[in-house]
Amino acid sequence: MADLPTIPGSFEGLQQAFLPAKAAGVNKTIQFDFTGAEAGTWTLIIRDGALSYQQAPAENPNAVVTADSNDWLHILSGELNAMTAFTSGKLKVKGDIMLMTQFQGWFQRPA
Repeated sequence: MADLPTIPGSFEGLQQAFLPAKAAGVNKTIQFDFTGAEAGTWTLIIRDGALSYQQAPAENPNAVVTADSNDWLHILSGELNAMTAFTSGKLKVKGDIMLMTQFQGWFQRPA
């Protein structure tokens, strides 16, 4: 198995896997608060089919996701199911919880 990416690498990967047509008309901001090995705050912004991200808090996020950085990387790699992580408390969402169900539809699944 390949090594997991870093948190910065995971956001680069999300940008590469982004499907603009699936996010047309979407204007949402998601803040990610990571704990653990790569603690920090990142913001993902979707604006009408365009994705941007930054390592900084959001001014008015639609949702705030809190997770251990390693758990997040395992979710993105498919090694940890996002719903299982949520129900077990490994992934916490404040704000628009339904936004996170839409989130996965904006990206191409890894092969």
